Amino acid sequence: MKRKHAVYIIGIAFLALVVGRALEFRPLDDKRAEERTARFSPAEYARDFWDNRLPTALGSPLAAEELIRLFNTDMKAAIAKGRTLGESRVHAYLLGGRGRIMAVQKEGLLVNALADDSKPQILLCTGAYIAGNAVRDASGLVDVSDFSDTMKFNRISAEINRIVVQEVIAPFLGRTPQAGMSVRFIGAAEVAEDATEKTPFGGRERPVGATHGSPVQGPWHLLRVVPIRLEVE
Repeated sequence: MKRKHAVYIIGIAFLALVVGRALEFRPLDDKRAEERTARFSPAEYARDFWDNRLPTALGSPLAAEELIRLFNTDMKAAIAKGRTLGESRVHAYLLGGRGRIMAVQKEGLLVNALADDSKPQILLCTGAYIAGNAVRDASGLVDVSDFSDTMKFNRISAEINRIVVQEVIAPFLGRTPQAGMSVRFIGAAEVAEDATEKTPFGGRERPVGATHGSPVQGPWHLLRVVPIRLEVE
């Protein structure tokens, strides 16, 4: 009888050891963090970013006129004013200003923001689709290290851009902007370090195959700005 009792005890102890190894005990905070990650919603994150966090950053945008001059004459100084994700050679800027609409195109508005220049330097993006990470990165409010993978990080930009199209661009286009009108804007731009090496913003790009002195002119080389606030004056 004692022997049988001992066998039962050994069996129970062995079972407890096996089950114990199969179980994983983790701090409650870790478990809750994983649950939050699992139910992460890019749309909800973007909505909170747009409504509750971004407005504070819009209080001190860089002056568009000053920034364009730096891009064209001193890129190193311009880079120092931007925000950079990791080791990227593309920098993001939050800028604001006013200008005159030179032309209205499907992709956006060609805007002259320099008082002493008659040419457009900015393309205010007002198309039906916005790509890129300009608003997310220029704000400086979204840290990639807060996300478990880059897919979530990039989906935030897609949702922010969707808000821009629906809540900034669509109402603005409803006012039928036309050439000659003045606009006031706050927006975001992504600019590569070599963006103005060949052609300044506001200059004409040289067509492929064209030589120096060729009468053929290419498209305007423009600073692409994604609008966050946009109104006709």
